[in-house]
Amino acid sequence: MVRFLTLIMALALLSAGCVKKESEKSKYAKVYDEKKFYFSGWGAPKKGTEAEQLATLKQWSEAGVTDLLPGAGNARLEELIRLGAQHNIRIHAWHWMMNVGGSEECRKHPEWYSVNALGQSCRDFHPYVGYYNFLSPFSEGAREYIKKGVREKAKIEGLASVHFDYIRFVDVVLGNNLQKKYPYKGGPLKQDRLLPDFDFGYHPNARKQYKEIFGIDPMDMEDKVENAAWQQFRMNAISSLVDECVEICHEEGTAASAAVFPFPQLAREYVRQDWGRWNLDYFFPMIYKEDHDGNVGWVGFATKEGIKEMNEDQHLFTGILVGHYGENYDDFEQAIVKAYENGARGVTFFQIGSLNDKHWAIVKKLNERYNK
Repeated sequence: MVRFLTLIMALALLSAGCVKKESEKSKYAKVYDEKKFYFSGWGAPKKGTEAEQLATLKQWSEAGVTDLLPGAGNARLEELIRLGAQHNIRIHAWHWMMNVGGSEECRKHPEWYSVNALGQSCRDFHPYVGYYNFLSPFSEGAREYIKKGVREKAKIEGLASVHFDYIRFVDVVLGNNLQKKYPYKGGPLKQDRLLPDFDFGYHPNARKQYKEIFGIDPMDMEDKVENAAWQQFRMNAISSLVDECVEICHEEGTAASAAVFPFPQLAREYVRQDWGRWNLDYFFPMIYKEDHDGNVGWVGFATKEGIKEMNEDQHLFTGILVGHYGENYDDFEQAIVKAYENGARGVTFFQIGSLNDKHWAIVKKLNERYNK
């Protein structure tokens, strides 16, 4: 009788749509079921003859590399997809989103750009570096421009994913070591409090929409720093854009991935990026320890924190900035080990072309340990 009732309940739940069905994403998750651990990298072989590029891809593949994330035009991506397939290497399209650099098309639309708490537009005010020109997720024109770019990439036949980068606001705060690299008003940059220059999200549409809900213009709030609703309101604008772009990728038959900040809580505080809620297939957190005074333990911690906010249909690949390890090859190896031990599906090197023979020996050794 108990078994009968259990069956009836299960059928009722299924008919009501309460039992989780196989999602569209799950087919992308299954791509990474062949191995226990994967090795990948931002970048691609240097341009040269086809034979030279194939030789490089062969070397990388034999060491364990299965995925590359090059920033390239469509023709180059198509070439890399063809070459990579000969050595079982997938190609993802590394694609800038909110940060458009000096795009001439975008500059014709000043209303597309993000605005800070001082009313400065990111079209003309470049925080930190000259190429920081961020669009606003509250501008419909900017959103359509971004989605158009995603669809263009997603249509490329054989692409592993459209890989979103700069899908966030301007850095509200930099990592401690990064702050030392940038001057501020004639002196050193010290972000021990929220500086209005770097507090973005005050696009006219954002202010209007927020006031309609909460009855106050964010510009007039005295608690801009601590106002949780205002912070979440801005993060939601990025998240909704991500959802729309993921849907575009899936419509075109490819996965969606992103380079994100090290772990969700840090991402929320530093760049208003709520990636723990995103509907992506793959996450590539940039767990760059030196930027945040971290060590290899910090790499493991950040990896684990990211895994906590993901579901079973999503994969995380720990991003390792090779230059942060210098000639400390033991730490380089341990960073990979910590990523594996804390649940990452793999690691991604920035950039893959910076790996030397000693790095490659470590990659090959760990690939054999985890996958043979």
